[in-house]
Amino acid sequence: MSCVLSLSPTYYRALKRLTLELAGIRLGDDHRFLVETRLSALARKEGFANLEQMIDELFSRGQTRLAIHVVSALLQRATRFFEDRPSFEMIGDILLPKLHQFYKGGTVRILSYGCSSGQEAYSIAILLDKLSASFAGMKFEIIGVDYPSWALESAKEGRFTHFEVQRGLPIRHLVSYFDRAGEDWVVKKDLREKVRFVDHNLLADIGDLGIFQIVMFCGKLTQYSPPAVIRILRSLSRLVRENGYLVLGSGEEIGEANYGFDIFQDATGCYKKHSHSKPENIAEKPISTFQETAKGTHRDSSVA
Repeated sequence: MSCVLSLSPTYYRALKRLTLELAGIRLGDDHRFLVETRLSALARKEGFANLEQMIDELFSRGQTRLAIHVVSALLQRATRFFEDRPSFEMIGDILLPKLHQFYKGGTVRILSYGCSSGQEAYSIAILLDKLSASFAGMKFEIIGVDYPSWALESAKEGRFTHFEVQRGLPIRHLVSYFDRAGEDWVVKKDLREKVRFVDHNLLADIGDLGIFQIVMFCGKLTQYSPPAVIRILRSLSRLVRENGYLVLGSGEEIGEANYGFDIFQDATGCYKKHSHSKPENIAEKPISTFQETAKGTHRDSSVA
């Protein structure tokens, strides 16, 4: 594939340094083709004649906005609905019943950290809507946060391609929560209004978002350099309130430093924030209604 690459090795090395400095993520040496593909698409969206013109503009003038959009394009993940299904099962069957004991009549805030194009945040909204009868009297606020990017703008619109809605989304959810818009699918207004998306540097202080009972950061920790991991986990520790939960995802661990969290014994990849006082005795019986919200994953590409 090297014959189709136009980006000079010098610029590629500079992009790797920029990505590490702004986002704490190392690009591999085998990512050059992916880099050119994504940045060429970004150059067209930004109105440049070609990729080289955009890169020249980036490094000659040092535009902060353009730098963030470039890095965001390089880091965009191909996310899917109900990705890391065990984590959603845990939220529906274990975490929400526990929180219901404390917040019945109150509000539970849930953060999708590094939300990309929004599938995780909208999956949370669908889950909560399907389980609403089980948690009467408890309100929810869902926020997705990520670097400013075209992906995040798509998340705000709730617009997904036909290919994207086939990835993890049961067909009955597609029919119930989406409207057809040409060749795309758009999240229905009433569900879209339940989710708020905020653009923010994930390595910067995001304390202005407030505190949350659940923070989801599934499947992303291994992308970051060790210093960035420390910085992110310290930031997340300040975002999760006492007796709240950090959901990293199946098989992910925060390491020896606990950052104010205890391992949550009921599920892997989940941590509970320290409490200064012993919490109430809460029933352990899970609510198994999640099984009805995510089974029957849609794979039929012929849906009209």
